[in-house]
Amino acid sequence: MRGPLDSARAVVAAARRLYAFDPTAIAELDELDRRLDGPLRIALVGSVKAGKSTLLNGLLGERIAPTDARECTRIVTRYHYGATPSVRGLLTDGTPALLPAQRQPGRLELALQGLSPDEFERLDVSWPAPGIQGVTFIDTPGTISVTEDVSSQTDRFLLPEHGATGADAVVYLLRSLHDSDVRYLQTLHDRTRHGNAAIGAIAVLSRADELGAGRLTAMVSVNEAVERLRDHPALHGVCETIVPVAGLLGTGAMTLRQSDFSVFRSLATRHPDETRQLMISAERFLATPDDELPSERVRADLVDRFGMYGIRLALAAVRGGVDDAGELAEELLRRSGLEELRRVIDVHFVQRQSELKAHSIVLAVHRFVRSRPVPGSDEIVVMADEHMAGAHTFAETRLLGRIAARRLHLSADLADELERLVGGHGGSPECRLGVDGQELSAQELLDLAIHHLQRWRELTVNPLVDHETYRAAKTAERSCETIIVTLMGREHRASVTFG
Repeated sequence: MRGPLDSARAVVAAARRLYAFDPTAIAELDELDRRLDGPLRIALVGSVKAGKSTLLNGLLGERIAPTDARECTRIVTRYHYGATPSVRGLLTDGTPALLPAQRQPGRLELALQGLSPDEFERLDVSWPAPGIQGVTFIDTPGTISVTEDVSSQTDRFLLPEHGATGADAVVYLLRSLHDSDVRYLQTLHDRTRHGNAAIGAIAVLSRADELGAGRLTAMVSVNEAVERLRDHPALHGVCETIVPVAGLLGTGAMTLRQSDFSVFRSLATRHPDETRQLMISAERFLATPDDELPSERVRADLVDRFGMYGIRLALAAVRGGVDDAGELAEELLRRSGLEELRRVIDVHFVQRQSELKAHSIVLAVHRFVRSRPVPGSDEIVVMADEHMAGAHTFAETRLLGRIAARRLHLSADLADELERLVGGHGGSPECRLGVDGQELSAQELLDLAIHHLQRWRELTVNPLVDHETYRAAKTAERSCETIIVTLMGREHRASVTFG
């Protein structure tokens, strides 16, 4: 069975043969072909001050992306894994520029060497951060900016009139659900949709601690808000799920030092009434004169790296029995929502990267031949249409969103089974069948897959099921068939190898 990348390469190859007479066209098609072998591109998108760079730093595990209003935040910036740190710029006239990058205490400083941000098409940062391996994360300027030129950079990158979109998947950051966010997500979906496929998109309710006013119970109220957003009709079909994240807390947890733990432990020994007064606000925490408190510089560093919510959580955790830096870092990371976001990105994007990359490239070829028709280009359009129509993985991701929003009338057990079968816990046949880590024979796996297929096929012919359940059952049926084909292909390869 031909995979999505092979199918996409076939579409590109057919277009190259058709446009062999045009060197400019061949150069564009060659670039599309190279992207199929490159890393998955995930863009972080949202309005100004939505927390894109802070969240990106959490995903990378280091404070690399600039988080203030400096000039670099106005440029599309790609972050790749590299053994040697480097920063390269590409100017709008196509000229490359090697830029200095200085490691300051706790952060990376980028400098544009006297050039204006408007002169740059993009920046490429290579850094030995483990969170970048196998993926290119892309920080984009705000979609709604004080200047139209800045926000239009993101539009040109994601929604070009011609050529491929600059990303294969999008993490869209919301601070709340504004009309502008809904419009952008809908536009993104409409401009990248073809057949059953569209760009991968998940939403993040970012800066979640601020939405809860930094209280210890902030994430509880935020989780309730997320449940309401998941069921919001304006988001149905345009994003796959929504995850709440306190990005600053996650970044702080991943960079927590032993010295930070010592400061938290010292603060936790103070009388609770004193601490309560001290923690009323960041201003009170920083300005309170007390020789027994950490220095103002140390306190400012804690606020900068953890936020008041993070400091309050750390004190509560230490008082609750956490007694070392590693344990505290794990607790803060868990509370931040960052690990759940990593899991969602892995399930929705990384494990489906072949389909997502193939979609971006085939869509670009489709637009290319439609905009520059020549005799025979209709055949390329048909090939692209057939590729898009067969993209079952996009039906799975849409179904995962409906499951998360609890829009299906299924028992809890059946909903859990459905989520697993369509890849919600992992993409391998073993994960989908719920037997990951178990030693089952090929025949046992095949029998289990057939059992699930029969169960969901029965639902599709049940006249009493509602339309939503019928659609879900049809998707599960197709997923089971794909599992069976994969297992049979695996068995065939084994027999060829050893037979």
